[in-house]
Amino acid sequence: MVEGVNALVIFTDVRGFSRWSEANEVFVNLRGFVDGFMAILRSRFRAPAFEIRSRGDGALIYRRIGEDLSRAEVTRLLGRTLSAVRQVDADFARHCREFGRRVGHEAELHLGWGVVRGRVIAVDGDLAGHNVNKSARLCNEARPYGVIVDRDDFPDLPRDAGDFVEQERILRGMAPARVWVTGEIASQFIPRERLRETPEVHVAGTCLAEDGGRLKLLVARRSPGRRLFPGLLEGCGGQLRRSEAFADGVRRHFRSELGLDVDVLEDLHVLYTIREPGEPVIPGIRFLCRRAGTGEPVSANHSELRWVSTDEFMDIPDAEFVGDLKHEVIGLVRRYRAERR
Repeated sequence: MVEGVNALVIFTDVRGFSRWSEANEVFVNLRGFVDGFMAILRSRFRAPAFEIRSRGDGALIYRRIGEDLSRAEVTRLLGRTLSAVRQVDADFARHCREFGRRVGHEAELHLGWGVVRGRVIAVDGDLAGHNVNKSARLCNEARPYGVIVDRDDFPDLPRDAGDFVEQERILRGMAPARVWVTGEIASQFIPRERLRETPEVHVAGTCLAEDGGRLKLLVARRSPGRRLFPGLLEGCGGQLRRSEAFADGVRRHFRSELGLDVDVLEDLHVLYTIREPGEPVIPGIRFLCRRAGTGEPVSANHSELRWVSTDEFMDIPDAEFVGDLKHEVIGLVRRYRAERR
């Protein structure tokens, strides 16, 4: 009988099993070790809610779930799953210690896990389909050990999830997968052919114009309702898009936010970092830009836009600027003037 069902799908696998099992003391006791491992899985993923299929030194675990779970229900489902995973990891560690003492051969083994949810095909008591394959692929990526969760299936982590990092993994024969990974996995070196990191990177620019041989700088005051840095002075910028060059990102932000075309002076730049309590660290690069054409800036996200002379700019108190922008721009203007001499 073939049936399409909505399911939570989990693959788990013993890391380092093949080489470890070659030892004579292990090989003759292998059935007992594997049976003990399966007993642990059954004790934490209990029937009839869960069904478990042995896969050599690993297992496929699944349960049927509702078709239309709310976002909160999906998060609770992940929370219960991760709790069971932690319990299995602890039980498995004890199982390995006891086995090692009994047979006289260390069992320094850990488990890798891959967790997804979605449509699968139930075929005569077994599972097939894309999500089954994806869970197996994620489990294989979970090295040296730990948990990988499909982030599209589980967009929110439960509060007690622990140490997870956002990544994008390139899976063999599949589209890149947005995932949550535990710290052990995130700390491993992975070549870019197999991993796409997804950090937030910012680009920014401060625009200058020349008026009768005198330089003017454009300053923009953030609206008081902004969550970060309300009412402070800035240039123009924001997130860099995927596959976008720094200068292209700066030009895009000036056009979309201020309606202004600029030439980005790519040799005149400085690195900066946004660090705010409770927020991720955001690296950025700030450029000095030159107004292109005669257009004047307009913005719905700023309470004030004005051109100021460099002397006026230097007289504005440091505390009115976002971060260390004032001194960064002063340094860039000095370099600009030095290069023009």
